[in-house]
Amino acid sequence: MPDDQGPNMEMRAFLAVVLSLAVMMFYQYFLAPPPPVPPAAGEVVEPPVAGPTIPRSEPDEAPVTEAGGDEPAASDPVGEPVAGTREASWLLQTDLYRMTVSNRGARITSLILEDYDSDFGGPLDLIVHEPGFEPLGMLNLATPEIPEVAGAANDALYAVTIDGREPAGGVHRVDGVTEIRWLWNDGAGWNVDKRLTIDRGSYLSMLELSVATPVETPTWITLGPGLEEDADVTRTGIYLMKGAVLFDGSVEHVPDTSLETPEPRVQSILWGGIQSNYFLAAMVPAGPVSIQLSAAPAPAAGVAVASEGAEGSEPVDGAAQPGTRASFGLAIPASGTLRLPMYVGPKSYEVLRAAGYELHRAVDYGMFAILARPVAVGLEYLNDLTGNYGLAIILATLIVRLVFFPLAQSSMKSMRKMQQLQPQMNAIRASYKGVKDVQKRQEMNAEVMKLYKDHGVSPLGGCLPMLLQMPVLFGFYAAISVSIDIRQAPFILWINDLSKMDPYYILPLLMGASMYVQQRMSPGTGDPMQQKIFRLMPVMFTFFFLSFPSGLVIYWLVNTLLGIAQQAYVNHQLDAPDAKATPSPVKKKKGQSGGGAKRKKRGKR
Repeated sequence: MPDDQGPNMEMRAFLAVVLSLAVMMFYQYFLAPPPPVPPAAGEVVEPPVAGPTIPRSEPDEAPVTEAGGDEPAASDPVGEPVAGTREASWLLQTDLYRMTVSNRGARITSLILEDYDSDFGGPLDLIVHEPGFEPLGMLNLATPEIPEVAGAANDALYAVTIDGREPAGGVHRVDGVTEIRWLWNDGAGWNVDKRLTIDRGSYLSMLELSVATPVETPTWITLGPGLEEDADVTRTGIYLMKGAVLFDGSVEHVPDTSLETPEPRVQSILWGGIQSNYFLAAMVPAGPVSIQLSAAPAPAAGVAVASEGAEGSEPVDGAAQPGTRASFGLAIPASGTLRLPMYVGPKSYEVLRAAGYELHRAVDYGMFAILARPVAVGLEYLNDLTGNYGLAIILATLIVRLVFFPLAQSSMKSMRKMQQLQPQMNAIRASYKGVKDVQKRQEMNAEVMKLYKDHGVSPLGGCLPMLLQMPVLFGFYAAISVSIDIRQAPFILWINDLSKMDPYYILPLLMGASMYVQQRMSPGTGDPMQQKIFRLMPVMFTFFFLSFPSGLVIYWLVNTLLGIAQQAYVNHQLDAPDAKATPSPVKKKKGQSGGGAKRKKRGKR
């Protein structure tokens, strides 16, 4: 979803709301024309923190070679040929994922996560299997200057060992730490030695690579093309990122669509890789390295594409059309050897933080991170209490409303006072009617402001609470959009994924209706222009929220309902003393007036 990277329609919509409120306030108090006179009766980045180190187990048996000889030295560019005898693959089962490795090209061909499902049902495979994106799998070699050179290494059959032994079966349970090793030597200049050490309880692994090529050309180890894609088009948002991602002290997101041609860089990064909305594959180099960002083009027209989680080549209803897929390449040093940590797994803040290397920065809340992160932590805690993220959002909304209660209470009272001062304000403005002199207009504004001050009224009281709640709204938006725990989290009835929009638009329509009710209950102002802007607010918000995550709509809906309750309480509180101090004419006539007349007659007698 490259078009959603950075500012888009949703961000512009929010900015439009904030700017509209600011313009409305400026207009009301400085530019509003006098109303008709009423009738008289009326940084420098620190070195990465070392994450968990995975020890490398030395093989205790020589790998099987096609020639049957001893294992050649990996750094020797020429030697006895080493290769697999037939194509084969093996499944490694850990506590967190099922990884399939192949001796064809020495790559990872499947990585199915145990704790996450596809949007369309079934297991979630992080490796893209769409026809047309070649080469498929992870950990391929690339020689960008002479592409055909790497083709031989990516198509070769490697000799494979698991923990130093020739794999006997197709499935291996990982108990502790396991090393997969691929070896290939064609006897004519190619010599490749790949080692991947995985841990049963971690998404972090250790990659070691030694490569010699028959020609002098830069060689790269790659992630991609692409990573698991949440293809459901009903999940959109400005905080959902796909493509390449780099971290050098700050996060840089590179959308797929901006990588039409390879983009080589020499850059000191703490980590880099590729990402989808909720998942990450990243390498952690040590120091300045050469990296290359590129993208595989979409499959040719007419090629049927299998969507995420589906088998076969028929597209699934609701799946997005295939586009480009980003690739991240890391240059292998001139020495031909490389050793670095690699992470492939969910963009879970806590999991990434535990892995180290500041990988948790991949969970990017944007400029509102200072609010979004506490919201995300609070929602996780409340979800643990309630067992439902929808209820957690409702409770969090109640807490936020309690925090803003004093300010909202003061604002509502201020608006009522402004309404009571409306006749005096109209009188002041009427006295300056038709005056165009700037000095006179300033005198009129000074009189109005003095009237506010004398009666303890703030001219910003009506709009300030909503303006202050805008950053909180953004914080909820970021937390609900980015949190992988809210992905596929159900609420009730038809809301089965709080990270996606309401498919029937029921929640946005209820929210718009509640905003209209709240507006009708709030004290009005004498400025017709401001009244028109306020009437448009429910319509604008309803339109903006149609495509927002349903969890965010629940937050604003509940917030508005609580605002209605508070407005009703304030109205009752302010009206009650007036009713006691000014009895109705009917009661006065039947009670005090009648009784007084009788007493006077008795006195005359």
